[in-house]
Amino acid sequence: MRARTRKNTRFVITIFSAVLLLLLLVMASASAAEGPAVMITNYTVEPGVLMPGDTGTITITIENMDILSSETKITTTTTLSTTSSTTTASTISAEIDCIRLSSRTRDIEWRSEGSKRTEYYNVGALGPGKSMTIPIPIKAASYAHDDTYSLEVYIEVDNGKNVRFPVPVKVDSSSVEILEKDIPSEISLSESKQIAIVVANNRPNSVNGVNVEVKSKSAGLEFTPERIFIGNLAAYEKRAVNFTLTPLFEGDNDIYFEAEYKNGDNLHHSEFTSSVLVRSIADVKLILVNAPEFVLKGEIARIDFDVANGMAKDIKAVSVMPAIEGLRILPSEYFIGDMEVGDVFSASFDIYTRDLSIGDTTIPFTLLFKDVDTDKQYEMQGYEVHVEVREPQKSKLPSPVLIGALVVILVSVAVAVGVRIKRRRGSREKK
Repeated sequence: MRARTRKNTRFVITIFSAVLLLLLLVMASASAAEGPAVMITNYTVEPGVLMPGDTGTITITIENMDILSSETKITTTTTLSTTSSTTTASTISAEIDCIRLSSRTRDIEWRSEGSKRTEYYNVGALGPGKSMTIPIPIKAASYAHDDTYSLEVYIEVDNGKNVRFPVPVKVDSSSVEILEKDIPSEISLSESKQIAIVVANNRPNSVNGVNVEVKSKSAGLEFTPERIFIGNLAAYEKRAVNFTLTPLFEGDNDIYFEAEYKNGDNLHHSEFTSSVLVRSIADVKLILVNAPEFVLKGEIARIDFDVANGMAKDIKAVSVMPAIEGLRILPSEYFIGDMEVGDVFSASFDIYTRDLSIGDTTIPFTLLFKDVDTDKQYEMQGYEVHVEVREPQKSKLPSPVLIGALVVILVSVAVAVGVRIKRRRGSREKK
């Protein structure tokens, strides 16, 4: 009875083992037939939005999601008395044969370089649970219209199912624009002024490496600084930029602004042109108050000026200087200092004429002052004073010694005459 029970138990175990083995074989064969499951788990497009003619990159992340896929191998060993089987299982890697990009239009295509390759071959094996990152170079045609283009990434898997994954790519022709904020139409020759523009990113994505440069084709304007680095501008962000404009000569001058920026790795430029007229609108004036029409050689000539601030702002370090050498003029510089708007101050000079030649002499005076905002010094031709130097006249009157001698002689003669007359009268009385 016990022996029969043991036989039955062995029979049941054998049948169970056979069924289990059969199930394992079915599962293994089914898994091997289906193959590993490959998926695109992430993608990015850089730059986020292309401009016509731009190059970019679609970066995809491929992952083998099937961590249970395996191959089963049964090894059977037979001896004279028994037969035994050994089952081993190993994981299956996804064999990626090819990656390519397809599009319904030629506005966005795989960027071909060198060999004109438009796909990746023999990418390699991807183990269960493993991932890899693949960059796909793309280019927007120069004629591409503003739109969102639907591209498809196609992955061929040798031992599994192929993958098709849609990737949208946007094209937008909006640019970085330069807008005028504060640029005067006119400026005085003797003032520096701050001018302002606005750099506006009209794009739906950020741009980087933004630089702004200002210049003029004429030599009549000077800018400080000439170039300003902004850096990154977010989507639809605006940034004000200031330059200091200093005129050097009178005249009408064009001003050229250029913004340089990158959309991804693609370099772009935007331009803007304005103009400014340089002339003496309101200035610091040197006004002649008094000067002699002529002066005798050797005398001192007195020159009087008024200095008036006719500008729309204060100035500092104001002084007046004679711009001539070899002539003694005191003081050598008349320093006034700070002047507010509308101030008027006096400045006087004494000119020693002994070293001047006979005739007309022109004596120029220079006006100097500094801008309170930029500390830039200005030197203006203030005024030219014309002085006639004459030769001293020779006197036609006798000298004092000669006059004294004549007086003594006349007195002596008068006394002698008087004495003589008196003697004559005395002689007559005695007779």
